[in-house]
Amino acid sequence: MRLSVLLLLALVGCPLPMPRPTPPDGPSEPFPRPPTEGVSLAHAPDLRAFLKAPSRTPYVIEALGVGGRSVSIRLTNTGARSVDFGRFRIAFTAAREGVSFLCKEHVGGSVKDREPTSLAARQSFVFERDLDCTMPLPGRYDVGVYVALRDGSQNDRGDFVGAFSLDVVEGNLAPRPYPSRPGLYVVMTGSRATRPLPPEAWTRGDYHVVVAVVNGSSRPVPVGQARLAFLTYKKGSPLPCSGQAEAVAFPEELAPGSVHVIQAPVACAPSEEGRYEIVGRLTLNDVGEEVEIGRVALKVTRDPLLFAPEPWPSWGDRPATSWTK
Repeated sequence: MRLSVLLLLALVGCPLPMPRPTPPDGPSEPFPRPPTEGVSLAHAPDLRAFLKAPSRTPYVIEALGVGGRSVSIRLTNTGARSVDFGRFRIAFTAAREGVSFLCKEHVGGSVKDREPTSLAARQSFVFERDLDCTMPLPGRYDVGVYVALRDGSQNDRGDFVGAFSLDVVEGNLAPRPYPSRPGLYVVMTGSRATRPLPPEAWTRGDYHVVVAVVNGSSRPVPVGQARLAFLTYKKGSPLPCSGQAEAVAFPEELAPGSVHVIQAPVACAPSEEGRYEIVGRLTLNDVGEEVEIGRVALKVTRDPLLFAPEPWPSWGDRPATSWTK
């Protein structure tokens, strides 16, 4: 069965992470709060931008971060004449404890949204954009917001219009630190339901989990070759099914703020309908320390109502992926 993930995982293939945002007046001071009268855009002084953003959101294990949060910019023409612009875009930067994480370079609106390309005198419009940043660890993120009115160079984020702090709140499920690798975090997630599958389907990965390693530190962290093992418990039975540990390959080293994702078939397969818990355990070969990296509550059922078409992009046919600098 294919595993779907939320919007954050759609960042795969995007450009490299941008550096930690710098306040317009220099790197030594924190971000200035946008004034209540808004921020005048350098490329269109009659236009003022007013930022509205969330301050708190739960960590979503299926998204490996934040899912479904948005930021609003109210753009107001304070002048006496109409102002034309091409395409309104927002760019984000995000940092946690001084470490930058990947954001999509420019976030445009949905093709089905009818947004203006000009504002008459004294007219306003609210533009809303998904917070399209990788936030793979709980904690406080400093998010910078930039506005561009026309297509520019890849490195031109546009006008800085403000910043906000977002607390990503840890729940029961979140990445776990790998004790002997300071700064390295590991997490496992997977779909919570599947149809009964024959042994050969389990072996070829018709049901699989996603395993991610994250460098939350400001220095590179070695990872390399590893072994992944599963224990599968059926509800009501104290004895697990124990599969043989399989070799998995991660990058030799993860840069600060980088994430690497792999898929792994669960070879220790549930044999019949019921409720199961899959426990993942990972060992880095050069360390030899086995740690638990997550638990997936899995329901094996023939109920057709649980298998509607999936709304999010599937990871079923994707290779191992890195979000790196």
